[in-house]
Amino acid sequence: MSHIISDVVNTVSDFFPVKRFAALFPAVATSPTIESVISPPSVDMSPIIRLAGLSGAVAISLGAYGSHVLRDNPSIDERRRTAFDTASRYHLIHSLALLASPAARFPLVTAGLFTAGITLFCGPCYHYSISGVETTRKYTPIGGVTLIIAWLSFIL
Repeated sequence: MSHIISDVVNTVSDFFPVKRFAALFPAVATSPTIESVISPPSVDMSPIIRLAGLSGAVAISLGAYGSHVLRDNPSIDERRRTAFDTASRYHLIHSLALLASPAARFPLVTAGLFTAGITLFCGPCYHYSISGVETTRKYTPIGGVTLIIAWLSFIL
């Protein structure tokens, strides 16, 4: 486009004795410079981001295990399947929340609370679903409260 405008300006200036016509419009007289506008993302690979990635990968892996192994196993009752589905869903959702922890005012506190909450809530649910042993289920409410506190730590 600027090439066409430049040609028109040169043709017009040849017919008319206005030599400084191009000087009035410096953008037309010179070729445009192209700058790179895209910059690399400013997010660093902090340990919290890496932990969130690991937690998400574990959540997906355990979810795949549950859908392929536990779902088709006739010895697993519905209560254990439901516990596994709940653990898998909460694990993945809170892994995403862990990914947002660096944006909190106290990122280490928030990330620590999410990590503890995932471990204390999802861990016993996974354990119960896979083994059928109910001894670790008493830690699930502690994990749930820890997850609530982790969410509230975003407003500090």
